[in-house]
Amino acid sequence: MTLNVGSDFKQRWLTAPQAVRQTFMDDLHRICEVLQPETQLHNWIAEDQRAQQQSQEKIEQAYADLKARLIEEARQRRQLALELKLEQQRAEQAAYAAQLQQDEAQRFAEQTQALELMRQSLDQEISNYTARYEQNPELPAVTFNQAATAVSDDQIVSELESVRLRLELEAETQIEQAVTIFRARLHAAAQEEIDYILKNSNFSKE
Repeated sequence: MTLNVGSDFKQRWLTAPQAVRQTFMDDLHRICEVLQPETQLHNWIAEDQRAQQQSQEKIEQAYADLKARLIEEARQRRQLALELKLEQQRAEQAAYAAQLQQDEAQRFAEQTQALELMRQSLDQEISNYTARYEQNPELPAVTFNQAATAVSDDQIVSELESVRLRLELEAETQIEQAVTIFRARLHAAAQEEIDYILKNSNFSKE
């Protein structure tokens, strides 16, 4: 009797699950038993039918387990690839946010410096304007109304202080607006990162 196992038997045997190989070995051992003189053929046939059914169930279960394991390994590989991709995306988002923060900080510093120069220029103009209205020395032949002069000087000083206060308030308003815009951009960048992570992970599905 010749047993034809095929040309690729070695590859199929090595790639088969351990439970399948063990089942085949048990079947061969059972077949060898029928060749023994003391074996009762009638009992062997009945036992063989039952054993074949069990062998078939073991083989099906072994390949089902193998399929489930391969699916799980593929899922884990996809999950790992997704996590690596998300990690790369987070690194890129962090670098982008850092660059954005650096740009905004530099812009904020430039605006602050420009406002400071503007305020210094205004202070200088106010000083020059005030110097033009300083009281002239009294001359012997001329009599001034000291009360009227004092009132006029107070009005000028009050007007200049009002101008100074208004300019300082405008400068503070511009600084607060720049800070608000900077915070809004950072918040938008963080929200985009969160939305991207939720979209490309299993959390959104759950």
